[in-house]
Amino acid sequence: MKTITALPDREGVFSRGERCGMENFFEKDYLVPSSAADPAGKLSIPGIFDLCMDLASEHAQRLGVGFADMAARRAYWVAVRTRVRLYDRPALMEQVRARTWPGKPGAVKCDRFYRLSRGDTVLAEGRTEWIGQNTDTGRVMKIGDFGYPTELDHLPEKVCQEPFTRFRDQPAEEDRCMTYTVGSRDIDMGRHMNNVAYVRMLLGTFSVAELEAMDIAEAEVSYADACREGETLAVYRWRDGKDWRFLVQKTADESAAVQMVLRLR
Repeated sequence: MKTITALPDREGVFSRGERCGMENFFEKDYLVPSSAADPAGKLSIPGIFDLCMDLASEHAQRLGVGFADMAARRAYWVAVRTRVRLYDRPALMEQVRARTWPGKPGAVKCDRFYRLSRGDTVLAEGRTEWIGQNTDTGRVMKIGDFGYPTELDHLPEKVCQEPFTRFRDQPAEEDRCMTYTVGSRDIDMGRHMNNVAYVRMLLGTFSVAELEAMDIAEAEVSYADACREGETLAVYRWRDGKDWRFLVQKTADESAAVQMVLRLR
């Protein structure tokens, strides 16, 4: 577990930019539901990824760059990389505090940060690197070209700031553990495989007993290419010291779609 001096809570919960008057972070109470609990009765790792995505979506809506706003501008958000760091996952029906805030963006990339806490005790933290892409061309857009409020008074606080992993490993053929066909259950509003669906798929290569024997400190995912309904994926899994590495390849051209690392304590 990690203890912090929390950002302002309740009264003065939002710090406002001088020009735009928008909320530069968003937080809410979160009651861990049964739908997000794992067999051990704790908030699952995919459940944490889901929560981060939902928090980002809700805050983006308040900033004027939610799904509908982006669609009207022929743009959409794309998560490039995500790291989630785990200290102590909350239990089923436990109420915790969930918070998210964006970092000051660059020309085309923007970090968004997350924190899940019980009082002053941090349970999990996360960071996602986002870009905006043009719906028609698929090209990466400049942050200011799709309505993001660049004048926002961004908070200076950052978490999970270590450089993202550069995935360059080439697994052996014997590391191939599963072939997976993308189905309608995996598809989101962007008509491609949902980011968290990959995490569920990769963790699903382990048994319940194997997962319960692990003390997972961190999960990091890199998204290289979108997968669509009907595509067949080859899933590779191998040990890297005490950690686990994963590669998801499209079988049609053997291109990398997603890579993930689970870091164990």
